[in-house]
Amino acid sequence: MTVTKAWEIYRLLAILVGTVLAVLTFIAMPYRYLIAKEEIAAYSIAWMIHGYLFPLYVIATFVLSLKLAWPIGKTILVMLAGTVPLMSFVTERKIGKELFPGM
Repeated sequence: MTVTKAWEIYRLLAILVGTVLAVLTFIAMPYRYLIAKEEIAAYSIAWMIHGYLFPLYVIATFVLSLKLAWPIGKTILVMLAGTVPLMSFVTERKIGKELFPGM
């Protein structure tokens, strides 16, 4: 796998994980706890989807880190960016600028 392909996979997963986490955090959670005040099946399913996407994001980050020979600290910080709402977008953009300066 080339660096460009590893980047594309990482970027796609960073956007997917970031989007799902942002929607869950800023829309679904307030709705669930402030408005609905009861268990909603779609809420649990959405969190489960995030739970399946996140390990894929971690694997994609690991593969990219191997291709770019990142130190372990940077690799872990990029992996953790998928756990903070909106941070995966910031991290994806920063890595993109490192890889492709004209981006």
